[in-house]
Amino acid sequence: MALFLLAVGGSYGTSQAQDDYRMFEAKTPQLDPAYAKGVSGHIAGEPRQGQLVMAGGCNFPDRPAREGGAKRYYSEIYTADYLGAFNLACEAKASELDMGWKLVGHLPHPTAYAAFQLYDDKLIVVGGQFAAGDLRDAYIIQLSDSLGVEITPLPSLPEPRSGMASARIENVLYLIGGRVNGKLSNTVLSLDLKCPQKGWREETPYPNSPFLKLVATTNLGEYSTPSYVPCLVVMGSFTGVDEPDQRVQADATYMTYTPQTKQWQTYKIAPDDPIAAHGFGGGYASKRGGSFSGGVRADLFVTALQREKDLKAAKAKGNRRLVKKLQAEQRAYLSHDPAWYGFCSDWYSFDRSRGRGEAKSGFHFNGRADAVYLDRSSSMMDGMLIGGETMPGVRTPSIVIFTTACNPTEYYVPIIP
Repeated sequence: MALFLLAVGGSYGTSQAQDDYRMFEAKTPQLDPAYAKGVSGHIAGEPRQGQLVMAGGCNFPDRPAREGGAKRYYSEIYTADYLGAFNLACEAKASELDMGWKLVGHLPHPTAYAAFQLYDDKLIVVGGQFAAGDLRDAYIIQLSDSLGVEITPLPSLPEPRSGMASARIENVLYLIGGRVNGKLSNTVLSLDLKCPQKGWREETPYPNSPFLKLVATTNLGEYSTPSYVPCLVVMGSFTGVDEPDQRVQADATYMTYTPQTKQWQTYKIAPDDPIAAHGFGGGYASKRGGSFSGGVRADLFVTALQREKDLKAAKAKGNRRLVKKLQAEQRAYLSHDPAWYGFCSDWYSFDRSRGRGEAKSGFHFNGRADAVYLDRSSSMMDGMLIGGETMPGVRTPSIVIFTTACNPTEYYVPIIP
């Protein structure tokens, strides 16, 4: 994946010169030939400093999606000594890390598109999708002293749910939207991780038609300001996906939710706004500064979603001619070079006081969708991007790490809850 620097911006407190930063590359687990091709919709986190966990995900290992290949879901849980690999690469003056992934266990089901958040030294996983449909599972993944893995159940979801956005404020995990019983929903659930036996609680639904592929974070970047009040920060774009009488639209909307007041605030994105063209569907967010990147290009994805919707309707009506036409268009859509799809590679934030989006300085690479982005310090210039799609239906095993050169213990700053 090509990667190059943007100017380092003072917005994130990155005053060091660009020479103080390096890009490292690595690969997702290569132990299974099918998984080695790369996955998307996977789970990943760093429950212990320097110890990565990667699990689940899905891909098309046998035939490409454009040729009608079957999607495969995975249950494997892998761990890697990231810090050890980092130190070895620095000593050898190498730019590629040998992660040394190990298979340590399995998820309760093969799973993709689950919600997951770090909580202390635990990785919380909720819901998701497998070949037979959506899941109600909720559980804790925790590394044992021997660096094996332990799975502890949490209260199951009220209904099967997948593809939801998630964020954590202190001890409370929030699930926003997603598919509930197979249909997009604007509902929001929370779970107090200190008292999980109390079960899932309904929060105020977000005030919009259900979005496909929301992205969420928190306003952690405002932590040091006197007026700081914890809130969820959510970006959504694609509506009308499930409604039979509506066209699919890129209704770019920035939303915040304040748990203390249980109120949502919405900000419609103007058509000429810098972020209007980026749907961030399948994108990722930084916990620092409430910034978004990755994901699909809005106009192309709207057309693709509407085509899928029309194809489903044509099949239901038995309109073979239209089905054949739409299937041909779908194959053509899936056959371009990756650059044609315009997956987002820059970082953007939304200034609520101005009601406008703005580009943020930082590192970037060719855009991906349904990847995992991990913050690794208080700077936007330190992060790790794991796997994902480089174009619809095509995964990558690439991991890109961009960080202060060879100071892994020095630069690591735990994310404030």
